[in-house]
Amino acid sequence: RNPQGLTRDAAGTVWETEHGPRGGDELNVLELGGNYGWPQVTYGMGYHREVLIPNAEEAGFHDGFIKPVSAWLPSIGISNLVVNDEHWFPLWKDDLLISSLAGHALVRARRHGTDVQYVERIRVGDRIRDLAQMPDGRIALLSDGGKVYFLSRSYAYCNDEAQLKNRNVYAVDCPDTAGTGMATGAQLYSMHCSGCHNLTAEEHGIGPHLVGVLERRIGAVSGYLFSDALRSRDEVWTQPALERFLANPQQFAPGTSKSSNITPAEARAIADFIGGD
Repeated sequence: RNPQGLTRDAAGTVWETEHGPRGGDELNVLELGGNYGWPQVTYGMGYHREVLIPNAEEAGFHDGFIKPVSAWLPSIGISNLVVNDEHWFPLWKDDLLISSLAGHALVRARRHGTDVQYVERIRVGDRIRDLAQMPDGRIALLSDGGKVYFLSRSYAYCNDEAQLKNRNVYAVDCPDTAGTGMATGAQLYSMHCSGCHNLTAEEHGIGPHLVGVLERRIGAVSGYLFSDALRSRDEVWTQPALERFLANPQQFAPGTSKSSNITPAEARAIADFIGGD
């Protein structure tokens, strides 16, 4: 068995990835003094397809020892893993992101505590040896060939199609078209807002849709239940109001559940973008 990755989640749980033989790559939750069975039990077989354990009737089972949380047959060539934070991928908050060699993919495992509900394979097209989450929230993937791929949220409002096609990444960053060293309002909106709000259709997501938000009464749109903090604001949304709310939600509407991790300058750029300026 070849342990590949270790990470610890916010609850202090230690997760481990390890290669199986032919088949049987595992995701384990490590317990003090735990016995995970190798080489007595495995879901896999030898590389020459011989059974590894003495009793052939037990082949393919994992009885008598701590079982993995999840296993892969056929193997994906499992490598490292991280626990995703919510900075860039809020809908993947606390999911496990697992890199793979044979699978040429990033594997996302949705979990509840130590139970894995499902896994999603995101094809990268290269053997991924290692991964790490960058300080800005992007996921860096290191290939066996030495390439580094950055997984980030694609910007829906980037129109430079040639730039998109030429980028050697899975989901691309748009160029800084403003030339200011700071992302554009469209980019910032995509990073911080688009996962929860719809700007192009009157459909609510985690947050209310933003179609026609300017001059709309704060805390009032059909089909969405706002907090008391916003419903109590007897005014309409303007660009300056949006800017103040984005920069400091608690100061704008004390008691709101919204938090902010953007600067005042970024809040201004997002408000300008939403307002069409």
